Amino acid sequence: MDDYLTRVLSINSKSSLFFILLVLVSLLSNCDNASGQHEKKAISTVDIKIDTIPTLNDTKLELTRQYCLENYGVASYKLDSPKIVLVHFTVIPTLAETVEYFQKDSIESSRTNISKFSQMNVGIHYIVDKDGSIYKLVPDTVIARHAIGFNHVSIGIENIAKDASDLTAGQLESNARLISVLKERNPGLEYMVGHHEYNDTTLPHYKLFLAVDESYKPHDKPDPGPKFMSDLREKLKAEHNLTFMK
Repeated sequence: MDDYLTRVLSINSKSSLFFILLVLVSLLSNCDNASGQHEKKAISTVDIKIDTIPTLNDTKLELTRQYCLENYGVASYKLDSPKIVLVHFTVIPTLAETVEYFQKDSIESSRTNISKFSQMNVGIHYIVDKDGSIYKLVPDTVIARHAIGFNHVSIGIENIAKDASDLTAGQLESNARLISVLKERNPGLEYMVGHHEYNDTTLPHYKLFLAVDESYKPHDKPDPGPKFMSDLREKLKAEHNLTFMK
């Protein structure tokens, strides 16, 4: 009888110890999960979905390298330290037509004001469709041709719209979210500029203008217009606590 009780007590003690260990492991696991969730929130503070539509290939990268050598004096297509977010609208009315245009390697000869300076096609890092959907066409680390004299320091965003009146509230919201994320990823971004503002020599971003060929000059542009940029700046300040110089 005494031997039986001893065995029972021994088994119960081992079971209790095992149960206590399970509880401790579970508590530690929950703590780790909670910590991991907190870290994820700290890394990504903005809820955003970005789809990728590749537009680069070896030919376009080589054209980009040549473009940078001829116009910025650097034989590299890398965008190492972006300083400007530059906002546009497309004039092209649909996403499909816009993507088709940007996927071409070479610029059409009819665009005589820019084709004589390089055969590289125009390009853009991001497109925002009218419903607010965001698409990445070029990595943030590669130069795209979208703003004369500033491509070497800028990330470009195109909004699908025929003109300023065609821009939507969804695009405004997505631009603000996207720019907030870009600022998180690239703390060195100092300026946010509309394409209609990029050629203003009185604005502080203009000190970054660079052109090896002095005849390759910026042209006045209408996009995306003063109202869209004013609304975008207000939204970034109010909802994302971000204020950029122009």
